[in-house]
Amino acid sequence: MTNNIEKVKHISSRMEKFCFVLMLIIPAVLVWSWFNYDAARGLGLFQRIPHPLEAPTTMAMILGGILSVGLGAFVIGAVYHLKQFFKFSSDGDLFSSSGAESFHKATKYMVFYTVMSIPYESILGVIMTWSNPAGERELMITFMPYDLALIFTSLVLFAVSRVLKESVRVAEENAQIV
Repeated sequence: MTNNIEKVKHISSRMEKFCFVLMLIIPAVLVWSWFNYDAARGLGLFQRIPHPLEAPTTMAMILGGILSVGLGAFVIGAVYHLKQFFKFSSDGDLFSSSGAESFHKATKYMVFYTVMSIPYESILGVIMTWSNPAGERELMITFMPYDLALIFTSLVLFAVSRVLKESVRVAEENAQIV
């Protein structure tokens, strides 16, 4: 049993470090992609977004960057709370109320991100094509199987977090009775 707990601690420690690295990489990629829009487009970072006929205006780039950072904050929030969850697990605090709460918060951020990413792409498409001539501006609302899979996965994780949270609460109540 202790061998399994040590494995869980080891995996959790690595995941905590991985989450920390992600918390650094995500904002860096967001900032880089808006300062190097053409290069980011070449890498496929904006492939689901309509592109302007000419170079995007400075205002479009600023608004697009602000919008991306706003949505990216929810991703960073989710990763932060996952990092906290793994921190509790790596410290040997398995099935604690604080760990369950951290996991639950992470899944809330994930659900919000997945739901908001659909209108985000539509709004960003309008912003990026605003300088196009009349009739060439685009408002696209896309819903791909990828979006459905992401929403479904985030909702499943949210449900699991609720079960974990309730299980921890029941276990703590039972421990007080005994």
